[in-house]
Amino acid sequence: MALRDRVKKLKLLITDIDGVLTDGSLHYTKEGETIKSFNVLDGLGIKALQRLGIKLTVISGRDSEALITRLKELEIEDIFTGRHKKTDVYETLKRKYNLTDEECGFIGDDVVDIPVMEKVGFPVAVRNAVREVKKVAVYTTMREGGKGAFREVVDLIRELLND
Repeated sequence: MALRDRVKKLKLLITDIDGVLTDGSLHYTKEGETIKSFNVLDGLGIKALQRLGIKLTVISGRDSEALITRLKELEIEDIFTGRHKKTDVYETLKRKYNLTDEECGFIGDDVVDIPVMEKVGFPVAVRNAVREVKKVAVYTTMREGGKGAFREVVDLIRELLND
């Protein structure tokens, strides 16, 4: 199926966080608190995706207050952290929004993302993803995770929807 056809069916985009919305680096304060860095371009991309009427969900194996704070700032409704079995969350979301696999997309970077990526109609890998993830993806970003890769995906979606 052509990329344009996949994007035109898209109603829900799911993204991993570490390695996609961040560069995957973990920085710790001397108190042991985790500090993460988010790219402003990606934040603007999230808002643009919301304006398109495409729902956004984030699923992460890690749990972090900094992460949740940033996602709430961006008004993301469905936030799942500390979830290592992403397929369970994915199936719950499909039921919640009455969606088919073809109406969903997923942006990932590591092998834990593959089970969901193999199901969705629009699987995307970021540039710095592991090779196995890139093999499953129908699109691989030019930008790395945490460096505007999410925004690149949203720009691609906007472009293909306007064609």
